[in-house]
Amino acid sequence: MRSRLLTRLLALAAALTIAAAAPAAAGVFTRSPLTVVSVPSPFSGCDISGLAAGGANFLNAEVEPWVEANPTDPDNLVAVWQQDRWSNGGARGLLTAVTHDGGMSWSTTFPHFSMCAGGTAANGGNYERSSDPWVTFSPNGDAYQISLSFNMVNPDLASAILVSKSTDGGDTWSEPTTLVRDPGNVAPFLSNDKESITADPNDSNYVYAVWDRLRFPSDRANFNATHAFSFRGDAIFSRTTDGGASWEPARAIFAPRSLRSTIGHQIVVRPTGELIDLFTLFQGSGQNRPGSSLAMMRSTDKGATWSGPQ
Repeated sequence: MRSRLLTRLLALAAALTIAAAAPAAAGVFTRSPLTVVSVPSPFSGCDISGLAAGGANFLNAEVEPWVEANPTDPDNLVAVWQQDRWSNGGARGLLTAVTHDGGMSWSTTFPHFSMCAGGTAANGGNYERSSDPWVTFSPNGDAYQISLSFNMVNPDLASAILVSKSTDGGDTWSEPTTLVRDPGNVAPFLSNDKESITADPNDSNYVYAVWDRLRFPSDRANFNATHAFSFRGDAIFSRTTDGGASWEPARAIFAPRSLRSTIGHQIVVRPTGELIDLFTLFQGSGQNRPGSSLAMMRSTDKGATWSGPQ
């Protein structure tokens, strides 16, 4: 299966190379010059000694980029990515680039999602690492950025989902709002992962966050226990109905009893207002899973209730 996938990817790459080399026909789009958005890491001065947890940190490594355009101003775009990636997960911070001239020039900023990015106990961002960047624009031009923030060395091996809001096109960001914070070293073992955030394009009051949360019902669980049959992966959801002023408590919209888990959730909103949550559903867990499938759940009331997986 992997060899077939590799063959298809190589064929696609060859086709894109040919297309890029061909001159643009009349009426067909033209390609703008390449613009380098990233800059030398602003976190290089952060003291990360003692935070290695068996991994290596790669200064200026940048992964998982995501970009969104402001629906009220097409010249305003916001890009986010992991800055200074660790070999065993997460990064020093989530760096944010902003343009107000359609990509001709960019400036960088960042929310306080991790300690290297200015996170403290006072502002709610005192985590060793952050990961899984995502950004979305509401129809009124407000932007929301989300992070998976967690500890790897701290005695409290917590993982949390944090959200920050910008009302000026991404130039500045609010202090983090914690949607959930789960300690990773108490029973039951919990670990949040792969969050995404979607602003409702029909209503600026509503923004939806969704992610998966692994749980292991044992007081002897640890991070290596993810290969056990008893691991489950819930679909966790939170929303704001007042433009980010408050967020509803995180809750499971799908909580399998055993041998099933989810990952890669993304909510899209249809023109009718119906919410569709798309994700991968594993039949089993860890290395023991016998298979997986693409699945979806629906909500017709802005996330208040959800169907089962289909």
